[in-house]
Amino acid sequence: MTGLDIAILGAYAAILLGIAARVAPRQSQEAEFSLGGRNLPTWAVLCSMTATELSAATFIGVPHAAYTGDWSYLQLGVGALLAKGVLARYVIPLYRRLGIVTVYGFLAQRFGALPQRSAALAFLGGRLLASGARLFIAGLALSAVSDIPIEWAVAGAGCIAGLYTLAGGIRAVVWTDTLQAVLLMASALAVLGLLIFVTPQGLDGLLAWGSAGDRTRILHLDPLLSLTDGRALGTALMGAFFLTLATHSTDHDMVQRLLTTRNAEGGSRALLGSALLNFPLTLLFLLIGTGLAHFYATAPGYSIDDPAQILPLFAFHELPSGLRGLLFAGLFAAAMSSLDSAICALATTYTHDIRPAAPGAPTDPLRRVRISSAVLTVLLVLAAIGLAKYHAMLAATGSDLSLVEFALSSMTILYGGLLGIFALGITTRRRGSPQSVVAGLGVGAGIGLMLFIHPLLLGKTLLAWPWWIPISAATTYAIAATGRTPAVFPGAKAD
Repeated sequence: MTGLDIAILGAYAAILLGIAARVAPRQSQEAEFSLGGRNLPTWAVLCSMTATELSAATFIGVPHAAYTGDWSYLQLGVGALLAKGVLARYVIPLYRRLGIVTVYGFLAQRFGALPQRSAALAFLGGRLLASGARLFIAGLALSAVSDIPIEWAVAGAGCIAGLYTLAGGIRAVVWTDTLQAVLLMASALAVLGLLIFVTPQGLDGLLAWGSAGDRTRILHLDPLLSLTDGRALGTALMGAFFLTLATHSTDHDMVQRLLTTRNAEGGSRALLGSALLNFPLTLLFLLIGTGLAHFYATAPGYSIDDPAQILPLFAFHELPSGLRGLLFAGLFAAAMSSLDSAICALATTYTHDIRPAAPGAPTDPLRRVRISSAVLTVLLVLAAIGLAKYHAMLAATGSDLSLVEFALSSMTILYGGLLGIFALGITTRRRGSPQSVVAGLGVGAGIGLMLFIHPLLLGKTLLAWPWWIPISAATTYAIAATGRTPAVFPGAKAD
């Protein structure tokens, strides 16, 4: 990268830190760090959610999926939309009525302190893996076009995100993500514009070329369901539906912003808005992938052996100075918009659900959550480095799992178990004791782990990732329901 590219990246990082300093809460306002005073505007929360969902996995992984295949990834958006509709109608209003700080407060009211703490620990492990995968993908892109080892690239992005989150809490997350959403779209549109410009007959020529090669195919109807192919329509819809149910109702990283709006309706509107925005934004990145496939139909004078790095390689070799810096700023906007919210959510969950302060203890709550944020930033970096090693081992087996599928599958280890116990708490009144709920969560986590590593252990995929959460969630639900809750869920009638 040139000096201009590096200057753009540096200026971008400085702006993020400046925003965080501007919105930093005062020492006495720990609630501001975690909930932003519950008065953030819906449009800003929508932008923040969009930026988080458009992670580095989307920025790099979706073009990679279209470059090597087709547009079947768009099917997942339909399943996600259906799930977000259910959550916006029933679940988010419930959380707001209960006045909880984290989603695990719901489990405390429904089942007791032990399930609350167990679920919070499961979230901590699951979010470290999910966000670590996205950070690894961002580091992979930077290391592909520089002499920076992937470990240092991961550490750099992680530290910047940790610094501004440490300073400003959830307000910094929302307002920096709003900026990052704009930067994401601007950089992606600039790349697509260049690809269209160099394509004969422009966008029409690119779409005609893609259609002729079956590269713009969206629906995979034959077969409708498949155990091994995650692109089959029914399988993709099922996987996206259950994955979104899990991430947007049991994962405090996603839910935390929906609790910061002025009312429940604002949170629900932000959730539905992010579902609708997902379609044009995903299509934008799919078009980039098809454009890259057309561009590289004629072999260039440099190596493109690793298709997972195709977008950063294109940026490094083909984009002019300045535009290249903009693209990499967009890439790290994607990475940090996922990291910042994860750090804030993890720290809040740790201090409220896993290790809450003793009543009357002379500790500064804001200081506690900031120290937790710093420690969890380090753990996120270590998780990303570990997942980079695992991805390398998986690739050595000949796995055809794309980067975006790797990122999505990393979320399935613990989220199936979490979805199972939350579903039990919401759909029943007296089923589930503290012991049965924790047992179900443990079994679900074990199943999720075995499903995640089975392609490495067996050298092939016997069950595609969209099946993993439904299987572990159903098992967890069944085991957790064997107990009986002595107290009735607040405000509900007994079964």
